[in-house]
Amino acid sequence: LIDSDNIKSKYYLRVSVKDKKGVLGKLAKTLGDSNISIDTFLQKPKSEDEAMLLFSTHTCLEKEVKVAIKEIEEFDFVKTKVSMIRIEE
Repeated sequence: LIDSDNIKSKYYLRVSVKDKKGVLGKLAKTLGDSNISIDTFLQKPKSEDEAMLLFSTHTCLEKEVKVAIKEIEEFDFVKTKVSMIRIEE
């Protein structure tokens, strides 16, 4: 069996955030700094001051996604843990 850190796949990420200026830029930079390229993005409002951000990535290593998620969850504007799902093709 392959170690999950070495799995190469596309990923779906979902994160609930405070809806304010600069949030998307900080998340995109964090993903980029972890060598993760965003394929698609969607923002859905949850309330007046909260949004659900949905990302799908290009193929990358799962260990890179885990590093990015750990950093993202430390931001004060993140309201919940990040959900991650592998996209199998």
